[in-house]
Amino acid sequence: MHLTVTREDYFEAALELLATKGATSLKIAPLCKGLRITTGSFYGYFGSFDGFVAELLAHWELLHSARISEVRPGETASDDRRRLLKDLTAQVPFRAEVSMRAWAHTNQRVAEAQRRIDRLRTEALAAALRPQVGSDEDADRLAVIGMTIFIGLQQWRSHSQQTYFDALFDEYELLVARRVAARLAEDDDSGLGRPA
Repeated sequence: MHLTVTREDYFEAALELLATKGATSLKIAPLCKGLRITTGSFYGYFGSFDGFVAELLAHWELLHSARISEVRPGETASDDRRRLLKDLTAQVPFRAEVSMRAWAHTNQRVAEAQRRIDRLRTEALAAALRPQVGSDEDADRLAVIGMTIFIGLQQWRSHSQQTYFDALFDEYELLVARRVAARLAEDDDSGLGRPA
């Protein structure tokens, strides 16, 4: 038996269970068995399974919002922010998130947390793209395309995501680069790109 188990240990074990066995496996007994602790310890920390789920979701959101906060508009060049977003996206625990999304279909609190995370990601991506593509509409559209690729990849190819991740997001970067080139050509044609 472990002598000291922290809340974070519970959260890591829960995410591992989600990643390997799915949302239906997330129960008190398997969680405690995996940590080699008693259920009394669990209840001492969380009071109930609902209390645990609330804290797990807060932890999940904090994890993702902390990653997203690394991408601060204005502090780094747009290309650097876009690359950082791609790197951070590659670090998302895909299998755990696939289970979170599945769980969201049957649990309203999980669905709300996942929506907030997705909104944060979409806003961060749009903010990174906006200076390059020149319009809110284009940045928002490209952000939705990026999120659609990300979520679709999770749902369709989660078992082999890394194989497809790099290729798909390289294609996405080419799409963004074409939009940036089109914007620069439009600016040039309208005289905005010429020195005064």
